[in-house]
Amino acid sequence: MSKEKPQSSALEQINQRRSKTLSTIVCEAIEQMIISGELEAGDRINESALANRLGVSRGPIREACRSLEQAGLLVSATNHGMYVREMTLDEARDLYEMRGALAGLTGRLIVERASDETLQNLLKLVEKMDVAADEGNLSRYYTLNLDFHALLVKAAENPALQHSYRWIVNQLHLFRRRGLVQEGNLVVSNQEHRVIIDALLARDPEAAEIAMRQHVAGGWARMSSPS
Repeated sequence: MSKEKPQSSALEQINQRRSKTLSTIVCEAIEQMIISGELEAGDRINESALANRLGVSRGPIREACRSLEQAGLLVSATNHGMYVREMTLDEARDLYEMRGALAGLTGRLIVERASDETLQNLLKLVEKMDVAADEGNLSRYYTLNLDFHALLVKAAENPALQHSYRWIVNQLHLFRRRGLVQEGNLVVSNQEHRVIIDALLARDPEAAEIAMRQHVAGGWARMSSPS
């Protein structure tokens, strides 16, 4: 029996890594389209159009879609391809309940572990969100809001918490814009951010936990209320 040539084996491994890298890039691109609202719940994923847009073959597109299906962002329909997942209010409520528990823990850990520099960076993001809220700039506010919460979780310095948070928030992107669109909600949301910052700057773990939990509860109330 002939053995596989080492060069052939190495080339195959390189091609596999290249394919994985491409699918990761595609995965991030599709995820960003969902975050930005370009792709909304119920939208069908057009593999050919995405392949042309991103300059890749359809293989990495399919692989990325499978990953996003496992992450809960996409859902497959037999003989009809992939669609952006439509989440029920009950499913969203379950995720918000989990997020609330994680948020409380995050607040306590930030008080214990975050540097003063990190807290000042969080404060700067809140100040920028004030400007976006005053201007009624939803897209700008939403992006800053994502940055703010990502930095909060990073500041907790707990990789397991970060992983769980990302899994939850990735799915909630399908709903969270809805809770911010209603008049006045940007201002209210950022007022809650201010309460969080005040507790963190005071290095008060109990107040930080409460503020974080209340912000998530407020987010759920805004998201689930009738438009």
